[in-house]
This record gives sequence, C-alpha cells and structure tokens, in this order.
Amino acid sequence: MTAQLNHSDGPHGAPVARHLVFVDAAHQYSMAATPGAPVLVAELAPEAGGGTAAMEFLRREDTAARTVTVLTGAGAELALAPPAEPLASWAATAFTAEFEEYLRATGIPEAKDPEISEAGLSALGALLVLRTHTGPEESYTEVLVCARVRSIGTLFTRVTQFAHAASAGIAELTHRALAAADSLQDYVRIENTAYLNPESGIEIEQKLNLLDEVSIWDLSKRVWGAVDRGEFPGFITDPGYELTRWHFVQHNFEVLAPAGEIGHIAFQANPDGRYQLKIKKFPADALRREESFVKGVVVEDGDFEGYLARAYPGLTVRQLPGFRRTRFDVNVQSLATGHCFGIETDEVTVPDHAGRKLKQVEMEYLETRRHAGMDATTIDADMDRLTSLVERYLADQGITTERTFYSKLSFLRDCLEGSAAEAAGA
Repeated sequence: MTAQLNHSDGPHGAPVARHLVFVDAAHQYSMAATPGAPVLVAELAPEAGGGTAAMEFLRREDTAARTVTVLTGAGAELALAPPAEPLASWAATAFTAEFEEYLRATGIPEAKDPEISEAGLSALGALLVLRTHTGPEESYTEVLVCARVRSIGTLFTRVTQFAHAASAGIAELTHRALAAADSLQDYVRIENTAYLNPESGIEIEQKLNLLDEVSIWDLSKRVWGAVDRGEFPGFITDPGYELTRWHFVQHNFEVLAPAGEIGHIAFQANPDGRYQLKIKKFPADALRREESFVKGVVVEDGDFEGYLARAYPGLTVRQLPGFRRTRFDVNVQSLATGHCFGIETDEVTVPDHAGRKLKQVEMEYLETRRHAGMDATTIDADMDRLTSLVERYLADQGITTERTFYSKLSFLRDCLEGSAAEAAGA
C-alpha cells in the first residue's frame, strides 16, 4: 500500500486506532527469551489526523492505556478489566508504578494465568506501536518498531504495514505485526545505522535574516519550548539531541576561479591548534550548495594562503575578513516523513570591520530516518513547511524576518564593500 504523508496542520480523515505492544526484548535482539513473558497490548488514544506516520514519539503521558489485552505464549487471549480512567503505562525503561499496581489488581501475573511470571513481566519493553486505519471492508495497520529509548520517551519507526479485514481483532494484528517486526531491523535496533542522507555532500538550507535586535540564546530556547509544546504541528525535537551549541573562529577565503570551484573555503580553528577545512562550492546563493570537510589540517605559522597555494594550486582565491560565529541548533524531526532538520540560530561578528554582525535562523536538512515508505522527494516540501512555521512563530513573537538564501560569503563581501565605501567617503 502506498505510503500517505500527512502535512496538514489540522485533523483530517478517519481516526487512526493506536496500540502500544509490550514484549520480551528477545523479540528484537539475539538474547535468551525469558520464561513466563506475555505480550501486553495497551490501547492508546486514537489519532484524529488520519495520515500515516514515519515515526511516533511517546512520552510517559502519551502511553495512557484505555484497555489492556494479555496474550500468552500458549495462545491465550485475556482482556483485562479496563482502568477507571486512561492510565500512563510506560516510563521509558519500565512500567509506571500506577500501571504495575493496576496489573496486580487485575490478578496478573498470579491468578489469571499461571504461565505469566514476575520475571516475565520485568523482561517486557515497549517494542511496537500499531496504527490501524479502518476502511468499510479492508483496513491496514502500520507497524512501528522501537528505535530509540531515552528518559524523556521512546521513539518508534515504521518498518512495514499490512492489509487485513476490517473485523480483525487485536490478537491477530499483534501476531502479524510481531511476525513482520524484523523488517529493517538493523536500521532500528542499531542506532548508528538509523539514518541516511540521500543528497550526501550537498547542503540544503533555507535562511531567515533577523531584522530586529534579539538574543539568539533566548530565541533558541523559545523555539525549543514551542516545538515541545506542539506549536510546530508534525515536528518533534530530536529525542536526546534536542539542542546543540557551537562556536567557531573562522578564517575565510573566496574562491574566484576556476568556474567549477567558485565558492568559499574556511579554516575553522580547533582547540588542538589544527583546523577543519570547510569547502563550499556555489556560483550564487541558493537552496543547495556543495559542501565538504577536511579534518586535522595543520597550518604552519598561520600561513593560510600558503597552505591553499600548496594544497589547491589550481585555485584563485582572495582573503576575506575572519569572523567569530556562535550557533544554537534546535534539532527537529518530521513525524510524517522521518526527515530531520536543524533550526539553527546564529550570530556572526566580524571584529576587523567595526564588529559588524549578521543574525540568521537557518533551516538545514540533516538526514532522514530509515523507514518503510521513505521518500526523498519530500525534503523540500518539508523544509518549506518548517520554514513557514518558524516564520509564523517569529512573527507572533514580534520579530521581523526576511526569507533568503543570503550566505556568509555574501555577508563578508558586503562587509568589504561597506568598509571601502566608508573609506572613500571619509
């Protein structure tokens, strides 16, 4: 079934039934199974939106169980008496105390089924989210598998989906999902293989010039909070990597020729005295620019021009002003598409040119979480939607912006021209 992508800011379509499935971790990893481990299925609140999801992120409050079904290895199915009100079931690494109390009050593990043991319950983890889309005759269920566990919540990634009769019960859906849960398994159970970049070596970036005086630290904190409060529909902060901080002291050169190399080369100072060489190729400011890095560069006596002459003899370059750059990144992910972006707020200061400053918010594509239905052609639409959400948020905060592709290279050129004009008028 073709993946549907939900980019709407509001609900549409039929509600999606959602279930959180707890199983022994041996279902996902090569480890001994624990005797007496059942399968618990918690019915969550339905989703009104109706679209498919590349990812789900469940915080404690999102795991509130409306009903609970127990499935045993012997094939028994037991619907427990529902809690008096939806009850948070999972707190990242264990059942919540309230949920454990509820299970014991219903007679699990002892009375209801002697096959279920205390050790079996302790072995359980949140492995699957099932998203069931119901049609008049045929329905389908998306299977999302646990892909990241953090103290703030658990991230699930879609690995497959299957069609079934609209009348299919939760036991059938769970067994089918467990049988298919090993799809893309080494992209969900191993964190360093979870992502890819379909345009490796290309920077994709939209920018907003900040036209009002504003603290970039305060602004970054506010944006982070707004995303976490759900004010950027369809986006979440990257669990466990929500905010990153950067500082650069950078020596800059413009590449004037040959035509295929036109752009910018920068030496970024490292604490060990070496440099990272940042090379960008672009004939004009644009959404996409070629970008590469060389790490561990040694520049004797700070002779940057000499290094370039030796390492890149075919280039014609001119030195530009150096600058200091501070940047705070709010890292976000699209639940609908799995694309990951940075909302990167930075301030560039050019000490040698009267401390001229440039403040921007950059929306940069970073990577895409691997999932069933992944579609790289949606990157630009996702970035445009995110940029519009940031624009709207900043406008609501009373901050004036200008959407642009204005690069640091163009800014440095303008610094030179501005200084020359001032000198001529002096």
